Amino acid sequence: MTTEKLPFSTKFFYGFGSLAYGIKDNAFNYFLLFVYVQVFGLAPNLAGLAILLMLVIDAISDPLIGYFSDKTQSRWGRRHPWIYGSAIPVALSFFLIWDPPDNLSQIQLFWFLLVVGATIRTAITLYEIPSNALGPELSKDYVERSSLLSFRYWFGWWGGLAVWNSLWIFVVYSSLTGTQDARFIADTWITYGLVCSPIMFIAIVVTAMGTHKHINDLHAPKVERKTLKTTLQELFETVTVSKNYIILFIAMIMMGVAGGIGTNLTLYYYSFFWEFSPLNILTIGLSLFLAPLVGLVVSPYLANKFGKKNGALLLFAVSLIVENGIIVLRLLGLLPENGSPIVLAGVLIFHFIGVATSVISFTTLNSMVWDTVEEVEIKTGRRMEGTLLAARSFAQKCMSGAGAFAAGMILTFAAWPKNAIPGQVDNEILFTFGITAVCSSIILWGISLFTISFVTTTKESHKEKLTELKYVKSND
Repeated sequence: MTTEKLPFSTKFFYGFGSLAYGIKDNAFNYFLLFVYVQVFGLAPNLAGLAILLMLVIDAISDPLIGYFSDKTQSRWGRRHPWIYGSAIPVALSFFLIWDPPDNLSQIQLFWFLLVVGATIRTAITLYEIPSNALGPELSKDYVERSSLLSFRYWFGWWGGLAVWNSLWIFVVYSSLTGTQDARFIADTWITYGLVCSPIMFIAIVVTAMGTHKHINDLHAPKVERKTLKTTLQELFETVTVSKNYIILFIAMIMMGVAGGIGTNLTLYYYSFFWEFSPLNILTIGLSLFLAPLVGLVVSPYLANKFGKKNGALLLFAVSLIVENGIIVLRLLGLLPENGSPIVLAGVLIFHFIGVATSVISFTTLNSMVWDTVEEVEIKTGRRMEGTLLAARSFAQKCMSGAGAFAAGMILTFAAWPKNAIPGQVDNEILFTFGITAVCSSIILWGISLFTISFVTTTKESHKEKLTELKYVKSND
């Protein structure tokens, strides 16, 4: 563990595995609700409920995996046995969810989605929490942590986006050469699962092997035998002893729900609200490749220049305004009719700004969570990165869990038609859909930003904690 600058290779391999999590996140946040409702025919409220119930399992599995990762003792250290072991379950379960058996009833399809989806989320947790917990161990430097996380977000975003655009290239080609829009055909999504699964497996294995050399430099826990009661007490103490951690945890859950509403409804916006063709959607997707590159430079700069909290608050506010602003302009009738190049250009520009600022802000926010590790260590005497970051993982999953449920309820409230066809959805339904989604987003994001404003950690206070723990030398 170090406060010095990390070599590029360490950052590269640490971030590379996020391809797997990025693909899973992209799929669950953008595609899963849409595909199960519009392609497989599951009712919106049942699809949203199934994705929400996966969170109940996550609420149990995430902190337990985090805790046992913290306490693992092996010749491969605390984290790597979990990372290696997750690769096959992640790949297999991800493929299965895109190929449900034929002729299932609504209830049977609901249970299939719930069981296989919960399996994927548990499997990816076996990778994500131990992998994420490596970060605070690899570097304790306030600014360097932002840089390390930028690589993680860059790979995660590019991984998900690369698959997104590859999918839409396939959809564009199939739609132009066939008789039906390929986004509404089940075979498209079977191919999607078949392509993604091996990529996720390779990404996880590469990260495990690429960071393997650091195992001997990482923290090793003492040999302890503890009762279940003591274990649960430690878990509770770890996640409640830091006020800053509690604030960030609450804020991230609210953001997860707010962001999840937007991401789960993205294809509904693209397909029905804006009536974009597959080629239009591909154009927007290709433009977003540049968004995380901004974060690689901007995130460490903001952390060093303005502090993490101020930088995150500013950019989250910008993202909130632009993402909802373009929708409000349509609801107020201030944009040309769908099909105009101005509409596509406006959505592309507003969405790019929103995504770029959001990526930077989430990188900074997660770096703030990393900085609570030393605060908790001072108060408890234990380094519990896995346990602490399990809550971060749970909050992020709210995007596809609670966010998907809320999105399903919005569709139900708007009386969304079964087997909806782009260009044929009633304007009153589209207006109800849009205004409800925007209002929900603004309320949830507003609460989140207000909550983050109470964080007290600064670059100076974090350095004081490192000094107290004797990770850096005092200047006195």
